[in-house]
Amino acid sequence: PAHTGTRTVMTRAMSPKAVSALKDGFKAEAEALVERLLDLREFDAVAELAEKFPLSVFPRAVGLSDPDRDMLLGYGSLVFNALGPDNELRRRAFANATEINAWIAEHCDRAALTPGGFGDTIYQAADNGDLSEQEAGLLVRSLLSAGVDTTVAGIGAAIHCFATNPDQYADLVENPTLARQAFEEVLRYVSPVHAFFRTANCDTEVAGFAIPDGAKIHCCLGAANLDPEKWPEAHRFDIRRRPVGHLAFGTGVHGCVGQTVARQEAEAVLTALAARVATIELTGEPAWRPNNALRSLDRLPVRLSPR
Repeated sequence: PAHTGTRTVMTRAMSPKAVSALKDGFKAEAEALVERLLDLREFDAVAELAEKFPLSVFPRAVGLSDPDRDMLLGYGSLVFNALGPDNELRRRAFANATEINAWIAEHCDRAALTPGGFGDTIYQAADNGDLSEQEAGLLVRSLLSAGVDTTVAGIGAAIHCFATNPDQYADLVENPTLARQAFEEVLRYVSPVHAFFRTANCDTEVAGFAIPDGAKIHCCLGAANLDPEKWPEAHRFDIRRRPVGHLAFGTGVHGCVGQTVARQEAEAVLTALAARVATIELTGEPAWRPNNALRSLDRLPVRLSPR
């Protein structure tokens, strides 16, 4: 019941109407960024595109007036590496946890947020008695814990998919209205959040295996999204596929509450690229960033050719 209440507040704050209001700003930001990248011609698509775009638009949508790139990325690393064993990745991510958590708490405080953003709407719910002031602060914080690194990973994966599948990018250039559908296929194919965890709340059975009440369940979203029984030619990247039912955003009552924003961001980027960029080519070997829960690129050297 407590989850239902907070979920209702979050869904209202990030309603289709609220997200739609961001569309023109996302579009303008993406077009300006692509123009700058065309001037560079060769660059690291992780640092200059996959990280730069979400970090420029999403924190402002939340209501942060002075987002700090290193703090936000450090916080995402802390959150997602916590979803794993106490290994070196987790320990390294937690090395600066005190400083990062203090920065996040300060910038998610009501007084620090600009009016009209997602954060402001959440605090208004506290004014209406839908939740406490403390809960509001934690919900604003959750936007930054789940809404930055995931989108960075998704956009980076999209650029990688198109650089390694030039025929699919040519199809997008010819049919830019496929941008949203193409991103869904990226999510299915790569699964940026490739694993998550759940706790069984009763004794049950899945595929003949007994799962006792209270057991921790490791959900392999990436494996589900490549299940050949669900997806014909599952290991082929195809932007004309309609991957309805992929699990990249989770499902049910715990499905990603910010998925509409992520889709809006990715669509803005892919549409801007299709309009101005003829080809995307790799100029070096991509490197993946080790993480306990995310599949995300660390480096992606590319070259853009203008249309």
